[in-house]
Amino acid sequence: MASELSVLLRRLALPIYLPTVLYASGASAIVPVLPLIGLDLGLSVTQVALLSTVAGLVVVVGPLPTGQLVARIGERAALVIGGLVSIASIVACLIAARAGTPGAVPAWAAPLFCAGILVMSLGDLTWDLGRQTYLADEVPAHLRARAMTLFGGMMRVGRILGPLVGAAVIATAGASAAFIVHLVAAVVSLTLIVAFVAPYATASMSVTGDADEPAPARSDILRPLLLVGLAVLVLTVARTNRDLLLPLLGNAYGHSGATVSLVFAVAAVVELAFILPAGTLMDRFGRAAVLVPCLALMGVGFLLAGQAATLPGFVGISLVFAVGNGLGAGINKTLSADMTPARNRASWLGLWNSLTNAGALVGPAMVAAASGVAGVVTASIATGWTSIAGAAWAAWWLPRILPGAARLSLRRTADRPGRRQSLSSRRKPGSR
Repeated sequence: MASELSVLLRRLALPIYLPTVLYASGASAIVPVLPLIGLDLGLSVTQVALLSTVAGLVVVVGPLPTGQLVARIGERAALVIGGLVSIASIVACLIAARAGTPGAVPAWAAPLFCAGILVMSLGDLTWDLGRQTYLADEVPAHLRARAMTLFGGMMRVGRILGPLVGAAVIATAGASAAFIVHLVAAVVSLTLIVAFVAPYATASMSVTGDADEPAPARSDILRPLLLVGLAVLVLTVARTNRDLLLPLLGNAYGHSGATVSLVFAVAAVVELAFILPAGTLMDRFGRAAVLVPCLALMGVGFLLAGQAATLPGFVGISLVFAVGNGLGAGINKTLSADMTPARNRASWLGLWNSLTNAGALVGPAMVAAASGVAGVVTASIATGWTSIAGAAWAAWWLPRILPGAARLSLRRTADRPGRRQSLSSRRKPGSR
């Protein structure tokens, strides 16, 4: 088993894992400067916030048409198109950011910048869904959680490296230089995709699957997908609000910005330590063994918001979040593969991603409503009880739904030996 896993992970390193680290690093490098560049181009704070909101809506609505596109053109084509679209939008943002001088910004710069950000979101969706579908189809079911968890872990590594590299470049060349970091990372990532992902999946295969495989009833897929997806939506709410509420709690209790940043960095390192253990737990004991404690621990962290008044309490809460979120590394991607059928998988993954990504809008709305009425601690407590309810929901439904889905996935893998060739054979020119 260990040998099979190590061989699989080595073969996925160049086509999937390394591009994931690179692209996540570039994307994370531009996050801190996006609002600043928007303001420099003449946008108001309200307009910058609106741009972020619209980009969030794209992430929620976009996976539905993107999934249909990936299903029709195949995973490799989706990866290439998504990469090209992202690169073009990065170039557009870079041109806009460097247009003119302070106080003399051309009128076209701000609209070009906004368009570039929104188009980049669509490119990122296509890029991410292509990799997600590729892994879901390629990795055997009994190794899926570990492969998917490592995929999620590579994204987290990139989110740590990106701001560090970006900070160094920004310090020497200005805020717009962060887009150069993203551009270089995207170009190298796309080069690896073109070189190591062979064009084996045709559009007809992606949409229709094997001719002799009976099509599952839509209701047989939709109901369990929605029931399990609701638990992951709650997880997205918890993750989004963790990143939002921890800085707010730190500010409310008088902790400095440097202290909050340092605590975030320590928590990120703790999360990385759980990447491989989380995947092993899922493959051996089931997905509920990870998702339930993940949601429960994060719920406890939110409920302890009042303890953040002291520095040890603030650090302790952050570590509770880190352990909980670390346990959940890769759970979203793993469950997405478990709950979607091989036939027309990309379309179903688009629905899954739209459902679970909605948590990134629901969470901040919950914070805005609760904090506006009774303060940030109340918002944290409300999120905590929501997370606890999500843990209970997952504990009830996952053991009842997922075992059947896992057996179905294994049966399809066994019944369809020609669906995918080995990675080594697909690296040969002209392989199918």
